[in-house]
Amino acid sequence: MAIRLYDSKMTSCIYCRGAGPFTTIEHVIPESLGNDELILKGCVCDRCQAYFGKEVEQYVLTKTPIAVWRTLLGIRTKNGRLPTVDVTQPKRAKGMLPDIHRLHDNIGFAAHTDGSTSVDIDDGSLVRSLLEGAKRQFNLVLSPKKISMLGRFLGKVGIGLLALSDQARAYEPKFDRIRNYARFGSSGEIWPIFHYTDGEMGQWKKPTLFGPKDEVLLEEVECYSYTVIEVERLFTLFRFSMGLDNWIIALDDPYPSPVIQSAFQGRKLDLIWYPPEQWRQ
Repeated sequence: MAIRLYDSKMTSCIYCRGAGPFTTIEHVIPESLGNDELILKGCVCDRCQAYFGKEVEQYVLTKTPIAVWRTLLGIRTKNGRLPTVDVTQPKRAKGMLPDIHRLHDNIGFAAHTDGSTSVDIDDGSLVRSLLEGAKRQFNLVLSPKKISMLGRFLGKVGIGLLALSDQARAYEPKFDRIRNYARFGSSGEIWPIFHYTDGEMGQWKKPTLFGPKDEVLLEEVECYSYTVIEVERLFTLFRFSMGLDNWIIALDDPYPSPVIQSAFQGRKLDLIWYPPEQWRQ
């Protein structure tokens, strides 16, 4: 796939508004999700590039639903390895945002070369519930920290995509709140996320490769899709999709009006959010 390199002449970082240095290139969507063409140069400073990779993307790619889809789809890492993720919760609470929910199942997933995905369960009671038929599905619950990190990831990617299409627009003041949230987080609020699904998990099947012994028939698998949507000149929405999940945030207002539903005709948007009183200590 050809690389499209976008070289900005702006003098400040699109995330922290700092003056650089700008010696690295930024993959707007992580390479570990299959992106090798959406690349920025000259408008993401070295500090932000390193921070997002280590503090935001690493968490999202290993602990959220995006991590699970990455494994189910068999998207290889930038080093060519098949993904393995551990979505267990920490044993004890730490930090400002809770990352523990009593209904969450502590499991892991691993992709294999034959196209299958295995589940790793290190919980005897969970195994017994499955064998006895008392439990028929896994619960992966979005804690306040998971929602916050997923929202910061979406904000980071959304601003980056704005810069790809119109560099000057990415610097507009109306996006300052989301750029600051993406880069620095917030101790006072969680940016709301909207969500809808395409179909049901029981109906979803990963494409399988078939072909004669002397040749291979390849089938293209969609790793992700995205859109930036303007709603009646009021809100700028960013939608990111993997598997059956579609995640949406408003880049210019954390609390958009219900008018945003008009951009997703036939879909019911669910609000995913924790009000401060539910997670503040």
